Amino acid sequence: MKIEINFEHPYMDAKTIEELTIADLDCFYADADEVSSLNLFFILEASLHRLHGKENRKAAARCAFLMAYYLFTPLTPPASHELAEFYISKALEWDEIPEYRQWKEIIDMGN
Repeated sequence: MKIEINFEHPYMDAKTIEELTIADLDCFYADADEVSSLNLFFILEASLHRLHGKENRKAAARCAFLMAYYLFTPLTPPASHELAEFYISKALEWDEIPEYRQWKEIIDMGN
């Protein structure tokens, strides 16, 4: 799936979040400039707030998982481990699935 930054629509709907893969995030990061790669994180954050506010726990969990992955692997900002742990814990709280559990174990090992 091709990810685009759109300031007029700075969030993703549940369907888009549920279809988004970590490979999509990796491709975006590899092709994006630094500002766009950071802006994607904020679009995911805005999407998470919107989805959680609508009580769409499954999509909110997916978004939190994607944020944890994006912080921990491509972005790797200062404190990425702690930040990723927060989001992966939320993902598991809202939707306990093996993919999220597996990534929690990877994140728990640190970077």
